[in-house]
Amino acid sequence: MNLMLVLQAFIVAVVGGIIYSFIGLIPGTDETATMAPITLILVLLGFHPVVLFAWFIGISVSMHITHTIPTAMAGLPGSTMAVPMVNQCLTAKRLGAPHISMRKMAAGSLIGACVAVPVSVGFAMLLAPLGQYITPYIGIIFTLAAIFLAYMSSAKFGAILALVPFAFMIQGMQLIATKGINKTLFISIFMGITIGPMISEIFNVFIPKIKNNQMREKESELWLAPDSGNKMGLFPNPLKILTKSQASNAALGGAIAACTFTFSPVGMTVLLGELLGNRRKGIYNKIFTSLSVKSAVSNATYIGELIIPLVAFGLPLSPVSLGPAGPLFNAPPRFTVDPINNLHTFIEPYQFVIFGIIGVIGGVLFGYPVSIRYARKWTEGIFKSISHEALIGAFLGLVVMLAYYEAGILGILIAVTIGLFGGIMHNLFGVHTGIQFMAYYASSWILTSILNIIK
Repeated sequence: MNLMLVLQAFIVAVVGGIIYSFIGLIPGTDETATMAPITLILVLLGFHPVVLFAWFIGISVSMHITHTIPTAMAGLPGSTMAVPMVNQCLTAKRLGAPHISMRKMAAGSLIGACVAVPVSVGFAMLLAPLGQYITPYIGIIFTLAAIFLAYMSSAKFGAILALVPFAFMIQGMQLIATKGINKTLFISIFMGITIGPMISEIFNVFIPKIKNNQMREKESELWLAPDSGNKMGLFPNPLKILTKSQASNAALGGAIAACTFTFSPVGMTVLLGELLGNRRKGIYNKIFTSLSVKSAVSNATYIGELIIPLVAFGLPLSPVSLGPAGPLFNAPPRFTVDPINNLHTFIEPYQFVIFGIIGVIGGVLFGYPVSIRYARKWTEGIFKSISHEALIGAFLGLVVMLAYYEAGILGILIAVTIGLFGGIMHNLFGVHTGIQFMAYYASSWILTSILNIIK
């Protein structure tokens, strides 16, 4: 094995872990909007596939550990994956134990990540022989998956119906790009969907009625629970933070979640957390078991939804692979899904295990001990020093740069157009970005099928 690649993978995982540990501390952060742009930049810069894989594992693990801090201490979800934990964290806070819930979640998240890498690679190897049967029917598979995701969302049949106009819009933008710059687009459209909810919120500022309704007379106030003051070791042992029952349930939940790559990560977090946590007796044991399992599942689901499609198929067939991890599957001209030429092509299964573990180690090296030892201090510093608006502005700037790189001013206009339309669908109608990403991949088949019917 190339030791230089191992060293590079470890370094980028550590650096990514540090960056996304801070991002995880900021409430309301969206994984796709923060992970996808920087990952895409690294892909286009030519980083080795195993290094890119370790990077993504590292940033995913670190973010899903530190997002427990604002969730536990302030009752504000550090990312979308932390939303299922808010109610129980608020209960723990009322009971005077937010620091305990935060440590239980951080320890559970670490266990979930460690379990997920080998389990998801093993499960992917069992599914790999099916790849040759799936590839010829990828268009209809994407369409069926889009329908399934749409029905599973809160919008139900409305989301299913929205697939058609969204597919027409995507293909219309591709036609404009072909006429304007003689090529189809990926980056601009992908980034447009990514920033859609942000674009829609910004657009609200220009609508007087909506702007007036959202105006505040004073700044928001936030109260943090006091710290426990207990001293912890340099790298606290998660098995000492969790009870044997909590650790075993977290490992079980993580192992199950690592195989459920077609389902919503948030949905799996709620389902397994409640299923394994509610069997406990006593309010403390029930809350902390459920939180440790939910945190393990949130991390394991993300890892499984990346690894299984990569190893088994090379196609983005999960919500995570369609959103945050999309550039690892499809980032023309370097990575493509038609033909399949991405990490699936260049990385052997055993390398997924090795570099996945490297990514986990690099990702937790900073975020995990910080979460355990300095939760309140770091949360207070982030809340005081970094505004959510500044973070949004930074990632919007990255998106504009990437769109301009691909197609100049036209790329930016297309990204904003798709972002506005997709953001309105997401914010007002519940047609979330995961559905939109799947619709993007299915749009060609949907349009062709409808046109054939009309003819």
